[in-house]
Amino acid sequence: MKRAKKRIAVIGGGITGLVTAYRIKQQIIKENLPFELIVLESSLKVGGKIQTIKVGENYFDLGAESIDIRYPEAMELINELGLSDQLVYSKGNKPDIFFYNKLYSLNYPTYKGIPVRKMDIWKNDLLTFHGKMASFKDNIFPLKPLDKDIEMSTYLKNRFGEELTEHIVEPFFSKIYASDLDEMGIKSSKEVIYSLEQKYGSLSKGIKHHPELLDGSGNYVTFKKGLSVLTDKLIEILEPHIQTSKKVFEIKENLEGTYIIDINRKEQMRVGAVCIATPVTEYSKLLNNETFGQVFDQVETASIGYILFKFKKDAIKNEPEGFGVVTPRRSDSFVTSIVILNKKWDFLKDEESVFVGVSFGRKGEDLLVSLSNNEIEDSILKDLEMILGITEKPIDQIVKRWPDAIPQYTVSQEGKIKEIIELLSLNYPGIYISGIGLEGFGINQCIGQANKISKKIVAHIKKQNCI
Repeated sequence: MKRAKKRIAVIGGGITGLVTAYRIKQQIIKENLPFELIVLESSLKVGGKIQTIKVGENYFDLGAESIDIRYPEAMELINELGLSDQLVYSKGNKPDIFFYNKLYSLNYPTYKGIPVRKMDIWKNDLLTFHGKMASFKDNIFPLKPLDKDIEMSTYLKNRFGEELTEHIVEPFFSKIYASDLDEMGIKSSKEVIYSLEQKYGSLSKGIKHHPELLDGSGNYVTFKKGLSVLTDKLIEILEPHIQTSKKVFEIKENLEGTYIIDINRKEQMRVGAVCIATPVTEYSKLLNNETFGQVFDQVETASIGYILFKFKKDAIKNEPEGFGVVTPRRSDSFVTSIVILNKKWDFLKDEESVFVGVSFGRKGEDLLVSLSNNEIEDSILKDLEMILGITEKPIDQIVKRWPDAIPQYTVSQEGKIKEIIELLSLNYPGIYISGIGLEGFGINQCIGQANKISKKIVAHIKKQNCI
């Protein structure tokens, strides 16, 4: 058994684990600390849900498709790593909404579909007169802070009415969270709309102070060679510390505040601190604690998928005004979002073929993800015919699935998660959880969480070793 009281282990080589390890390495070098860093990844490849492929001379992402730069964490890291000169900024304004067998563009300032100027709601044909009137709720009723979390749909309907929430807001939110807004909590989702309204009294006032949050061109970035440019840079820096094909089965308490990690059922490693940056479904398997298991075993997940299609240039007969389309849950489509990549990214605009990225799967719609590739393609092509008028077969297509990828934290679970983190701090000092959804969703939130966890881990192991 390897012995190292001063060893730090990061379990999981996705973006959260990589950034956590990168920040820990920075502190070790800066303070000349006598600690060893190890990143343990169960698969052959590091990078998690950031996965880039090359098609011809172009690069495409099959997991995370772009980075939302309305939040600062990713851009700060990109600038720090010297990668900003490789960025490409999105074009094509914002997605249209497909509803009632028709595309609707939101030709006014919005945040995730919500009109920032209230009077703009009269420009929208998606809502009835009653629905438009109901959207003025947040100007009529005083805003009160929530004593406890409530369902996101309840919160939004209380603020903006049922029609606006279901027809316009829900498709934008579901694209991000792959969730059922009737179950996910507004506070546990870490959605910025809640903090803006608490601070400024209304979303409109909040956006006036933060115009960078408006939907539109330039909201998203990628690299011309795909998002793996970011993870590849981190992997290059961390290469001496990364071990692949190292699946952790269990973490056991050991002497002197250390832990024993069981790797591949045949290797044991002694560590002083651990960051668990795995999917939430792995948490209870790693720590044999009944309370821990009861909480995380109850967390449901959504399975999602993505198809990259290549069509002839003129295949799209019903082109949206924006760079793509989102669909409400109440529509008959399996699609959650469509991105016409040639419209979104300048480096593809002169291509002879059109590339269409389709995201599918959300809470309650996991069946599609479990079907064969041919069955998935047939279902999605029917939706593309209905939404974009595409009737011809694709030139090529690539299917990627992410089973149980997105945790669905309900309103009752936010408090339980806090209890678990406190339980870890008291009973398992030095073990930190850092999975997707705990501090919000998306690359920015993963990076932000990694920034925080890395400081806690180094502070703990310094204290443990009297440094």
